[in-house]
Amino acid sequence: MTSYTVPDFLIVGSMKAGTTTLYRDLVQHPDIFLPQEKEPETLVRFGEDDRAILEDYRSLMRPAATGQICGEASTAYTKRPDHEGVAERALRICGAKLKIIYLTREPISRIVSQYRHELALGLVQEPLNQAVLANGRYVAYSRYDWQLAPWLAALGPDNVLVLRFEDYVARRAETVGRICQFLGVSAPAGDFDRAFNTSEGKMVPRGLWKAVVASRFYQRQIKPLVPVGMRERMAGRVLTPVQQQVGELEPQTRERLAEALRSAAE
Repeated sequence: MTSYTVPDFLIVGSMKAGTTTLYRDLVQHPDIFLPQEKEPETLVRFGEDDRAILEDYRSLMRPAATGQICGEASTAYTKRPDHEGVAERALRICGAKLKIIYLTREPISRIVSQYRHELALGLVQEPLNQAVLANGRYVAYSRYDWQLAPWLAALGPDNVLVLRFEDYVARRAETVGRICQFLGVSAPAGDFDRAFNTSEGKMVPRGLWKAVVASRFYQRQIKPLVPVGMRERMAGRVLTPVQQQVGELEPQTRERLAEALRSAAE
């Protein structure tokens, strides 16, 4: 009979709320395994059946050492309405003991950071004040209670840890210690001074390199073989610094976003 290794925990979001830095903090812990590929988005591949998802998890978790707990980080898991049914699928595949970590951020700051990120990647062309009002995803991803509701319903509050990005930034080591307690491992002694994947001054891949870096072959087969330090040195040579000016939210835009968030919560 084939045995499968599935995650013991998931970092499910939210987008642009510190998940990459948290991933890098936890990957230092000797008792925690996280795959080299952040954002594998395994559970949102709804075109594949559960057996294929189990096979993918077996591949992702294969390098884990005996005794390590396994996790993965995909912010797509809290991107309703783009992806519905993720929590139910996670319960079915990973079981009722699965633990969830969810980072929130001041909602409008998160929206602006999401726009900056998407502008850098060439995913949006409209100016800031136009884009964030025209596309409902920006507000939807900041509706934290709504995004979290399926996870609470599927796994219960004891298996869900919600943290504020602002607290994580202000008290990083303390927050990581709290996460480790939640996961049942000892608090680590790591380097908690560096932030990763910040949108400001971000270096992004262009042209053919963009397609290579995004490919599953690179993420699964090449990236694990290249030491982090070497990858960072290579990035300085092949990635392009973002030059776009994001601009500022106009007061009326900020108020319309706040009203949309208030109305959605009622």
